[in-house]
Amino acid sequence: MELSPLARERLAKIGAISPQERERLKRSGELDSVLSQYFKGELSSDDLWKRLKALREQAGEPITTEAQSKLVDTLRLQMGQEDFDQRRQALLAIETMKPDGKYSRLELVLNSIQTLRQKYAQLKEKTYQQLKSAVESQLRAVAQQAMRQGMKINMEGSVDANVKNSPQWKQFISQHDSASEEMFKGYIARLRELI
Repeated sequence: MELSPLARERLAKIGAISPQERERLKRSGELDSVLSQYFKGELSSDDLWKRLKALREQAGEPITTEAQSKLVDTLRLQMGQEDFDQRRQALLAIETMKPDGKYSRLELVLNSIQTLRQKYAQLKEKTYQQLKSAVESQLRAVAQQAMRQGMKINMEGSVDANVKNSPQWKQFISQHDSASEEMFKGYIARLRELI
């Protein structure tokens, strides 16, 4: 099958990368490498700042925004506290490089995200414990009856399985996750506006 002249022209354009695009891709690759080292714990936030400052001197101001954008992409509502703190430190450190930085505004949004994450986890745990109490009392009676018949029941595992499979838990998790994710997305949008 022979390609039309228009199709051949489009294919030729796809293969041709401008020198500027090639340089941008190279800098983006270097940035990914530096961020990877940071995420692996091979660089401290101070080391990250120094490496990004050197990269910024070569590539220009947009590299700081790109770095922050990549960091924001990794934020999750349900991530570990250590991972969140690591990203928070990096975002704020990079912000100090900007001549017109919005450090305090960025910090406020990150504090709001932290508060949301804490409330999310606390309400989830509180609801789980309430459901667990109700299920435990029901299973105790069943377990006592089973023990009289010579059977053993793993109470802890049974309680956990019953709570997590209950319609009340599933409904709560669905609503709680949905509402919290919406708020989280709003904060992420505000972060993106600031960087």
